[in-house]
Amino acid sequence: MSSGKTFSRLLLAGSFAALTVATAAFAHDGNGNGNGNGDGHDFGNNDLPLYLTRTLDATAQDSASPGNLWVGSGIPATNFLAQVNTPAGIELAIKGMIRQGGDILPTYVDGDGIVHVQVPSGAQPANPARAAWNFTYSVNASLPGAAATLDAYEAHLQIDLDPSEGTRYLDLKLARVGAAGPGPEPDTNGFGWVAGNTVVIGDDEGTQRVTQNSQNYAFYASIIDSDRTQQGLQPYTFGPAQFDVELSLRAKFGPMRGRDVARVHVIFDVVDP
Repeated sequence: MSSGKTFSRLLLAGSFAALTVATAAFAHDGNGNGNGNGDGHDFGNNDLPLYLTRTLDATAQDSASPGNLWVGSGIPATNFLAQVNTPAGIELAIKGMIRQGGDILPTYVDGDGIVHVQVPSGAQPANPARAAWNFTYSVNASLPGAAATLDAYEAHLQIDLDPSEGTRYLDLKLARVGAAGPGPEPDTNGFGWVAGNTVVIGDDEGTQRVTQNSQNYAFYASIIDSDRTQQGLQPYTFGPAQFDVELSLRAKFGPMRGRDVARVHVIFDVVDP
């Protein structure tokens, strides 16, 4: 975001139900770009709706466990912030969850049209080495009109490493990092996420058209400076913070070549209970 994160808030407490009727609500910025963020990325004239509490398409669900994602053990396909590009056959989605627990619903839409999700600070009670919450993502190129495999797209997962209102992204790119597993469970698909030549997330699950995973900020705590007033790096210990997460898919071929076909931008507000 060019001007940092904003706290200009459109509270959803009284209007949330109206916004999520039939999961068809969406957020726009002032320029008519769905989920716009002014960060310099090419939206490809993206004016698609951002669903607030979408149940993911059946193709994004484990065929051996309908209603759940391919990744993990029983992660439900419900309550995702999602953008669907029907002509391109694409569905991108992110949601917050209590770690090994339930979904966390969106909280409000800020003045830039970006959806915030309020998540709890502190560690998971059962595991002090993990933050109390996860974010889960899904990249689905299985809808009618999609290309043959995810290889036809350039996908980016940007994870904010700045706990303040500013942003400092770790930009991860989807790549083939190994052979697909035989399944079932784990349904490893051979895709992972790299930064340069470093494999950062190497265990995505799904199919050749779907890639999914769940991430915890404990995985990145050692490279997050939680107190810049002190000398040296102070690793993040799951305190109050504000983290942006962006997921985007760009076509490599065809009429949309070089342009985003879908993008989801979420801000997670980590707050004390």
